[in-house]
Amino acid sequence: MSLHIREITSENWRAAAALSVSEEQQHFIESNAFSMAECFYEKNAVSVGMYDNETLIGFAMYGWPDSQDQSTWLDRFMIDRRFQGKGYAKRFLLLVIRYIEQQYDCVKIYLSIHPENAHAQKLYESMGFHLNGRIDDEGEVHGQVMELHLDAFI
Repeated sequence: MSLHIREITSENWRAAAALSVSEEQQHFIESNAFSMAECFYEKNAVSVGMYDNETLIGFAMYGWPDSQDQSTWLDRFMIDRRFQGKGYAKRFLLLVIRYIEQQYDCVKIYLSIHPENAHAQKLYESMGFHLNGRIDDEGEVHGQVMELHLDAFI
């Protein structure tokens, strides 16, 4: 396996837009197409594809750096339904966290999670994220805020 990340460009945006989670997970996250449009028009985040060799496995979006708080957001993270349950999520989450560290001068990464998404919460907690008591009501899907302190990240 050769896991890597590529920014979404004119060459791979259609494939990224075609990725989807299972039907029962769809209310947990905005669509990739919406996320890419948000990046394109608001220009405050970056969309990336997560690949195993040349196969597009998942999608992530990060950004909204805050220099005062020394933080950024991992705003989307999804593995396509065809590749779920194959061990990709944890390995790609580690890659995305390291990728974000290289892009921004940050000490914290925030994300928000739908309160019913127990499986994802368990994944994020296994990587050191914890609920901080805040609610993210900015987007289409509201969620509980989790944060990761990078100085404690292995």
